[in-house]
Amino acid sequence: MDTKFLTIGLLITAALFTLGSGCGKNNDGSKPCSGGRYSFEVTSEFSTQREVYNLGDTIFLNSTFSKTLYDNISQKNIDYSNSLGIGGNFNTAKMDTVNHIAVEGLDNFEIVNFIGSTSPKNISPNSGINILFSESQLNYSFKLGIKLKSKGLFYIGVTDLGSQGLTGKDCTNAGLAMTVTNTNKNINLFQYALNYTPDAMLQKSIYCFRVR
Repeated sequence: MDTKFLTIGLLITAALFTLGSGCGKNNDGSKPCSGGRYSFEVTSEFSTQREVYNLGDTIFLNSTFSKTLYDNISQKNIDYSNSLGIGGNFNTAKMDTVNHIAVEGLDNFEIVNFIGSTSPKNISPNSGINILFSESQLNYSFKLGIKLKSKGLFYIGVTDLGSQGLTGKDCTNAGLAMTVTNTNKNINLFQYALNYTPDAMLQKSIYCFRVR
């Protein structure tokens, strides 16, 4: 298996939230718009940031963003409170330096959920997990601990997010483009292991590292 499973995840996650019920209604009776009403941009970060970790170390995924978000479509600030749920996927891969392929890698990690919630993925369950953000008075937040159980070269990533809309309001579904903001994502490890450079879409969403 190559990196297709993560790239496909990036493409379909928002669709599941914004397009999946475009012709129907949400559980609360509100109706999403086909194609999505809003387009937002959000960020996340993996910490602590290093290229090399030891077995047993934990990497943390943190993402917090305001409930007031800038909409790229209307070019206005939108109060996006009371979402029916904002979520996406956390994906993992182990990089094979012999065959130069990436394989699903969730079984190399122990996942500890701190803020928000998680659930297994129905398709390719060893590739990662579904994630759902927690809503507070001012923000949406998610925090995950990723304990390292195996040696090797890995990359982990966060897909774009989506929401089916706001409670009780029609046509408020949204796509949220996710960018991992680490200053050094160790893309050199990806290039070394897989013999090519990830495209821009993948680079904005992944973090690479070695476990010894």
